[in-house]
Amino acid sequence: MSYPRGLFDKGFRMNGNNLKWDEMCRALESYKEKHGHANVPAKCKENPQLGRWVAMQRYRRKVGELSAGQIETLDKEGFIWAPTDAVWSRMFDKLVQFKKKRGHCDVPSSWPADPHLSNWVANQRHRKKMGTLSPERSKRLESTGFSWAVYGKVSSAQEGQTQAAPVKAVTKARRENEAEERLYLAGIGAYIQYNGCGPLPPRLDRYVSQHKGEFPPYIPLPKGPVRFRVSEEGARLGRAINWTGKGMIPEDVREFVNEHGVLPPHDY
Repeated sequence: MSYPRGLFDKGFRMNGNNLKWDEMCRALESYKEKHGHANVPAKCKENPQLGRWVAMQRYRRKVGELSAGQIETLDKEGFIWAPTDAVWSRMFDKLVQFKKKRGHCDVPSSWPADPHLSNWVANQRHRKKMGTLSPERSKRLESTGFSWAVYGKVSSAQEGQTQAAPVKAVTKARRENEAEERLYLAGIGAYIQYNGCGPLPPRLDRYVSQHKGEFPPYIPLPKGPVRFRVSEEGARLGRAINWTGKGMIPEDVREFVNEHGVLPPHDY
């Protein structure tokens, strides 16, 4: 079996016992105790050897070289098998906390207390409907009592509202009266920015035509100047990216949304 170049240095070659697996697991456990998570970046300055080992475990699982026992051991440590899983897991944890407080998972479609969670929940329902949500993620959501369809369902979570529902569909007839910058989920990992004025972007237009005039779920963009914080894998502090609140959002922000389904942290 050939392995990707660059994952090992002279002090981290494979031996007759394969990798010093148990020893590296203990290093992972120590990292988790210190940082509160097991999402070790591949280029870990604190422990480069551990970073390379973590990257190798992801690769070995992908090619079927990890045993069921090894996978279970890493799962118990909260091992992140794919970088995108980290953001999804954080949002899932938010949903679990929501349920602990309210006894259900019916997050309001417009919820000022946590609009990121509202958008994420709508995103999961849309992905399920389109067949792009993985069976593993579907199963995890269902384990919380998550409802895939909540139209017409009355819930105390509405905080004064009367109906918990996903983001309401927007129709062509309504868009002329709306002038808000939004990111519409027009395909797998494809958010299209549109402010309701002028012709629809081609991909969004195709979606609307295929769905009888209904728009897909969307993420409303902040109004006015804002500073996004886009973090690299495992980083605590992200790069500051400014946006005036007008025009197209920066490419790095768009890529983050396409990958994670939520806006990066930001302040005004």
